[in-house]
Amino acid sequence: MLKLSPTSVACFRSCPRQYRFRYVDHLGDEYGGPRPYFTMGNHVHDTLREFLTVVPLERRNMETISALLRKNWRRYRVGFRGPEDERRWAEKALRQLASFVADHDIRVRPYLVEASLEAEITRSLVLQVRIDRVDLEPDGTLHIIDYKTGNTPDSSDWTQLHLNALVLSRRVRYPVSRASFIYLSSGSVDTVAVGGSVLDQARWDLLLTARSIGAEKRFSPQPGAACRRCDFRPICPERARRRGQAEKAGAVVGEPAGSGLPEQPALALW
Repeated sequence: MLKLSPTSVACFRSCPRQYRFRYVDHLGDEYGGPRPYFTMGNHVHDTLREFLTVVPLERRNMETISALLRKNWRRYRVGFRGPEDERRWAEKALRQLASFVADHDIRVRPYLVEASLEAEITRSLVLQVRIDRVDLEPDGTLHIIDYKTGNTPDSSDWTQLHLNALVLSRRVRYPVSRASFIYLSSGSVDTVAVGGSVLDQARWDLLLTARSIGAEKRFSPQPGAACRRCDFRPICPERARRRGQAEKAGAVVGEPAGSGLPEQPALALW
């Protein structure tokens, strides 16, 4: 039985070797490590979950969401280079939440929040998803919402939300009509309609990926933008090969630059 998720599907399509390291050899714990953007993203998601499910409507305001972020942030504080780096990431999180409170309907009562679901696509394939939020629309259809705390891309990749919709359509009685990314760093929202043809295409593309995974023998590296933040650079054969070529040519090979710090904060968290 092959179990896939939107993350593992994206990983295989981006680099089969990284997929092998993470999902076949299970080396994530050995080579992975805390990252400030993961810590910040987790705290933002946890804060929004509590804000929209636990906090009464009359107390949903900036003061409350700031207090929730402070509480969540103190639970774990990993991946930072020091106090000043941590402060900058915390301020970035607070700015994103302030934008959410100012620009979105904070009186909404979501149908689902942080829902982990799975569905059997075929007898040999299970799709597992985790959905940030689902709203039940007045017309009786579902709207899938995903929060993004990173940089806003030039165009949205809908693979994740289409797969989320595929699972949701098999687990609940309401049809899925829309899916949206809320890009918290810019405040922008990107929405797409979801219908039967979209779900059929998502299922077909998933089956093709599953078949490719099942037939894969070499899991060849696929160099690209994902290499910059890949946990498995120390053991990647492509990186070693390219380093060897550069050394033969007399070039100096440096490490990829680390992730840049967010801009100077405008809000005070602590």
